[in-house]
Amino acid sequence: MNLSTKQKRQAAENADKLRWSSVWLIYAREMRDQLRDRRTLFTIAVLPVLLYPLVGTLLLQMVQFTQQHSTSVCVIGTDHLVGVPALVGEDCFAETLVPADDPLQVVTYPWDDINSRRSVPERAEDWVSSGMFDVVVVVPPEFKQPEQRLKNDEAAIQLLYNVASDQSMVARERVAKILGTWRSGWINERLTESGIDMMSLELFQLNDIDIAPASTREAALWSKLLPFIMLIWAMTGAFYPAIDLVAGEKERGTLETLLCSPALRSEIVAGKLAAVTTFSMLTAILNAGSMLVTSSFVIGQISFGGGAGAIGAPPIGPMLWLLVALVPLSTLFSALALAVAAMARSSKEGQYYLMPLMMVTLPLVMLPMLPGTTLTVGTSLIPVTGMFLMVRALVEGQYGIALWHLPMVAGVTVTCLWMASRWALKQFDDESVLFGSNEQWELRQWVRHLWRDRQIAATPSQAVACGAAILVALFFGKLAVTEMPTTFSGISKLVLMPQLGLILAPTLLMATVLTTSLRKSLRIRMPHWTTLPLGVLLGCTLHPTYVMLASWISHMYPVSEQAMASMKPFADQIAAAPWVSVVLLMALVPAICEELAFRGFIFGGLERQGGRLRAVVVTAILFGISHGVLQQSIAATVMGLMLGWIALRTGSVLPGILIHFTNNALSVSLQRITESSWGGASIFLRTTEQGPEYQPFWIVISMGIAVTCLLYFGSLRSADEEIEADQIHTDEPIVDPTTSFAGA
Repeated sequence: MNLSTKQKRQAAENADKLRWSSVWLIYAREMRDQLRDRRTLFTIAVLPVLLYPLVGTLLLQMVQFTQQHSTSVCVIGTDHLVGVPALVGEDCFAETLVPADDPLQVVTYPWDDINSRRSVPERAEDWVSSGMFDVVVVVPPEFKQPEQRLKNDEAAIQLLYNVASDQSMVARERVAKILGTWRSGWINERLTESGIDMMSLELFQLNDIDIAPASTREAALWSKLLPFIMLIWAMTGAFYPAIDLVAGEKERGTLETLLCSPALRSEIVAGKLAAVTTFSMLTAILNAGSMLVTSSFVIGQISFGGGAGAIGAPPIGPMLWLLVALVPLSTLFSALALAVAAMARSSKEGQYYLMPLMMVTLPLVMLPMLPGTTLTVGTSLIPVTGMFLMVRALVEGQYGIALWHLPMVAGVTVTCLWMASRWALKQFDDESVLFGSNEQWELRQWVRHLWRDRQIAATPSQAVACGAAILVALFFGKLAVTEMPTTFSGISKLVLMPQLGLILAPTLLMATVLTTSLRKSLRIRMPHWTTLPLGVLLGCTLHPTYVMLASWISHMYPVSEQAMASMKPFADQIAAAPWVSVVLLMALVPAICEELAFRGFIFGGLERQGGRLRAVVVTAILFGISHGVLQQSIAATVMGLMLGWIALRTGSVLPGILIHFTNNALSVSLQRITESSWGGASIFLRTTEQGPEYQPFWIVISMGIAVTCLLYFGSLRSADEEIEADQIHTDEPIVDPTTSFAGA
């Protein structure tokens, strides 16, 4: 008996309603089980309390060791220092060059005492390499002759050190500074003897004054360091509880009992997510608190360059902003860890899965620590990084800047949190993910399975493998390019080799080997005839918006001058080449190759098993990353979302090829159209200092036409909806169209 559409909708709405009492029971159960584990208690509570005091104790010991260690210096050729200011005494440098209490030990040797037994260079090298002396200063005999000191390289003073020894490198810096001071004093004496007033050379004095408040100066280091440490501990604190709550329960056989309970899957996920988030926050807070307390005592006993207060103790008050940001970030990390842990069949396998997740997330955490990275509109739209920079602005007292960027940071964080939670819920709804096969993997059996069980379209795993292969191939292909070609033939090879060899070739190979129908696996089917001319019209009217988007992205994430200079020969050759050749090379070839790969084979595989949203989003991200340059990747990702949605509505790759081709053709033709003698060009385009731009009125009109075209594409019924409608009309059981398509 089939359910009506209203009944199915009502059932779906009831399934989406969470019973908070069930969520609380699952949360309490998971917390109780985890707190009974001595390893969990040790990791969360005991380890932070013990770790940082031990590190502080070791740091104090190391500082004492480095302060007590003396530096030994040997000066050979002191008998050649004739008629010059004093450089060395009996066992130290001159008092005018170093303080009296400096632990620098100096041993001097006349040149003849060393040279009579062995050559000076060989003996000096042996002393440094063996560690007898940290640095050896050699004054050659030619140094005695004033006329040779600047003309003859052999008269130069030599400073021998060992770059493989840290102590030798430190000694080298100290001795080089002393020699520089000695030379400056010598120059002053010579100028004074010549009757030149030294005050005439010192035209003015420069005093740099830091106007930052004391609290800001104290928070300068901690505003960068402490959020980084807290986020790392938040990730670490989420990973291992997530593994135990999913993969661990699979091993213990208790997950089936929980899934058979009256609790909904969404309630189970919510309870487990709350438990993992709690452990993540506790781990971060306890580690940060222990580090703050320990550092407050340690910093007061260590001198950092400018004195005991050069760094300053971490300010407790401003750091409370970290607790506010810790809630959404810990929840985000916990949802990702829970979703990934659901794919593991054991705790050991879960650790293997979570390590790549940490490696992918780590750059987002480390990016704010790079010099010059500040909170802007562009950086606030980067997940995790924007939240990190906003917290740093709050800690440093920049409340106005933080408040201005708060809506963007909050929007990106909430969106990422919603997507991660939905992914975790989807993992728990998939029985094949929770209870996958436990059989051992064998290469021969796997290859036979691929060939014997080939289907019309690719599977989701095959689609992801194809996308990964393309990205890896493009990465190494770009590394192989050592210099930008200066001829059009060279540029043609630079474009065709990645497009044909690294994007299209892997796609065609996998479609031929892994599927039974090349045409259907690449989604090459004739849609409704109206979609083809509308695709061209949409490409033309959408291009002004695309140009505005690219301009905005370049403003938010400026291209470096070095990158622009390296791309200039490429742009010059494209501008000078024949227009037809440029359109074929830069528009037609990428449109065919990239659309067949991303909106063809990969999209068709990801769309299966109800993955429509997954197909649109993942293919857009892969399409964007394939462009390599950040600014192009962002614009291509946005365009890829629209192309994926049209591919979903039409069920074909052909409209996407036409839109892609039209957009690229206009991009490479704008300059030529502006410079042409066609009188109608001024109606649509205008020339500015940055290049050709669309007229404002045409931008508005084109947006209206583009929206109309998109509404038409939205009115089309996708292939899945058509099959579902036919089955409901014929009163047949509703089946997943992707499943029936795969089994054909």
